[in-house]
Amino acid sequence: MKSIRTLAMSAALIAVTMGPALAEEMKAAAPATTTEHKSSTKHAAWTKDQIKAAQQGLAKGGYYKGTVDGVMNKSTESALKAWQKANKLPATGKLTTEELAKLQAA
Repeated sequence: MKSIRTLAMSAALIAVTMGPALAEEMKAAAPATTTEHKSSTKHAAWTKDQIKAAQQGLAKGGYYKGTVDGVMNKSTESALKAWQKANKLPATGKLTTEELAKLQAA
């Protein structure tokens, strides 16, 4: 009976002392998130209509000169980078949810 109690106490002590270290290891091994920058959410797969809306907003602001076709291409990315820079945002060329909302409202 005494050995079971000793074993249980040892296990509890190990859990208390090793728990935080194991939690940090698990956090470090977690897959990367889809967050481009902390305040904005990067969308993994934009629909054609969403990209069209972004292109229309960029064109309205004079940043996009290409065809509004809903394709995220180099021209769209370049226009988005210019718009991001002009709006004091990280110029990544990657569209975020918040940026799409701003472009749609433009």
